[in-house]
Parts: sequence; C-alpha cells; structure tokens
Amino acid sequence: MAFPDMHPRIESALGHPIPAEHSVHGLAALPAQIMNDAVLVYERCGALHAFAYLYHVTDAEFHHVKEFCGAQGWTTGVDD
Repeated sequence: MAFPDMHPRIESALGHPIPAEHSVHGLAALPAQIMNDAVLVYERCGALHAFAYLYHVTDAEFHHVKEFCGAQGWTTGVDD
C-alpha cells in the first residue's frame, strides 16, 4: 500500500481487507462496492484516508485521485 501507516485504520473502517493494489482500472467507472467503501472510509476516517484507499485500489495517477476526491467534496478544508 502506498500509505502503509493508514492501512490498519482503513481496514478497521471497512470491516474487511483492502482490495489488491491497482485492482480497479481508472476512476471513471468505479465498481459500486469500491465507491461505497471509499465513502465509508471518508465518513469514518476523513479525506486523506479516502484518498489513500482510492490511490491504492485504482491504477489512477496521484493527481487524478486528488481531482476525483475534490469533485466529491472530500477535500474541502484540506490544504493543497
């Protein structure tokens, strides 16, 4: 995982293991379960953990994940 110190908290929030690294192609058509998990991580752990989860699970580039999180409204109040 790109952010190994966040891994335990994310798994605790999810209640199940994190999917394999880069197991989802892109962000345009996220499987419902991945999106639901990302929302759950955001609600329970915050924006940085949701970002780390999506960055790990997808093969999307860093800036694309950042833009995606911003579009969800998850980066409000987070310094760039």
